[in-house]
Amino acid sequence: MMARGLADFDPLALFAYRTNRTGTDGKPAPLSAQKLGDLVGASKAQILAYENGHRTPDPGRIRELAKHLGVRPVDLMSSKNWQHWDVAARRRASGLTAKELSDQLGISPKSYRRLEQQGIVPARRPRFLDDVADALGIWPAALDHSINNIAAVKARHHETALIINGLADTYIHLPGRWKGPSPDDPGLVRLSVLYGRPVTRIRRILTKALGELRLISARREREQVVADFDPDPSRQLKAAQAAERWTEVYSSELARIPGRLEGFHRSAQPSNAWQVLVALYEIEPRLSSWVPSPLLGRPEALEQLPPSLVVQRVIGDLSAAQLTQSGIRHVANHHDFYAALYPGLRRPRLRSARRAGSGALTSAMFSPPGSQARFAVPPHVLERLVLRSSGSGPWDLWISPSLRLSINLVSGRPTATVHEDRYPQEKPWPPDLDPVATAAQPGFLKEEKDTSVG
Repeated sequence: MMARGLADFDPLALFAYRTNRTGTDGKPAPLSAQKLGDLVGASKAQILAYENGHRTPDPGRIRELAKHLGVRPVDLMSSKNWQHWDVAARRRASGLTAKELSDQLGISPKSYRRLEQQGIVPARRPRFLDDVADALGIWPAALDHSINNIAAVKARHHETALIINGLADTYIHLPGRWKGPSPDDPGLVRLSVLYGRPVTRIRRILTKALGELRLISARREREQVVADFDPDPSRQLKAAQAAERWTEVYSSELARIPGRLEGFHRSAQPSNAWQVLVALYEIEPRLSSWVPSPLLGRPEALEQLPPSLVVQRVIGDLSAAQLTQSGIRHVANHHDFYAALYPGLRRPRLRSARRAGSGALTSAMFSPPGSQARFAVPPHVLERLVLRSSGSGPWDLWISPSLRLSINLVSGRPTATVHEDRYPQEKPWPPDLDPVATAAQPGFLKEEKDTSVG
């Protein structure tokens, strides 16, 4: 049977692009079947067989046809069934063999086969899916959709749901202090095999997720006790309604775990990159602001962040970053999983909590001279400044070779003013930045005598 992707080759599209081709000058420049065949190393009969639906070109031939017709390989495919394509179909429709794509990605054919056949990404390639999407010429969201179409991924999601339900039934209602699933539980071992990740990692994540369900279950049971035994009928009714709501929340959160587990293991970031995501997430979304890269972390942490999660630009000579909508969803959906894996790292202040008011410092806003772009100083940088100096400023931070940022606290509200200046140090810019913030670096704060990290 013809593989999906090649099976969706569109003979009519090939004929239309050949006969309606335009030249580089924009004038009509149709190709004969013989001429196109000469260009791609095929005979006239082969081209006509493609156009009549009697034969289907292989990925390499599709790529050559698209190249000489001035279109993308996927343009020669029917869009009728694209929503059902898996990664292998996407790759074939892009005119690539598995060997060509694995070479382009710099991974072994075995690692690439794990993606196509099982939807498992390499553990130490945080930008991997963005690199694959770029090689295929598609959006990361389209690649994510194609991974979900892999038969093994669908089967894994179903099996994971059964295992998670079993773990919830076994452990959530156990009396005593919450310890999570047993390290040698067969369900955990099976999940480790399914996701290609260590058992300890899976256990830490599920201990956190099931622990949240345990709290929800406890709230539901407390309300149910009131509904069953309180002598006041009105309180009974109110508690019964609350117990029903908590039951719905429990079922909903339990059902979300398999999908969250799948998504997390596709896009999980290392600890230093996660801290950058946290800092960017704490900027108010309505401000649509950029954050100076020197305030976010070391260059290597920024370099490994996927473009689908973080947009990075250079405005003037100031490097800056901003979360994408996918990045915002990533932090909101997986912050508890990261907390389980990196318990010592700073956690994001969730936006719902910030709206309720936490008393924390808000972002300080500024715009560079001659620029309309809005920038923000992340709250954690401001808090570090206050904590380290026990004062209200001003503090000076160098954010580019020609920009110095002065920050003050006025009645508890931070303000930031940027000055055109020249970095005074002899060492070249940029300096070796600390993951926490530029504020923690010796020489960056003019008022601080001792700026070593405590």
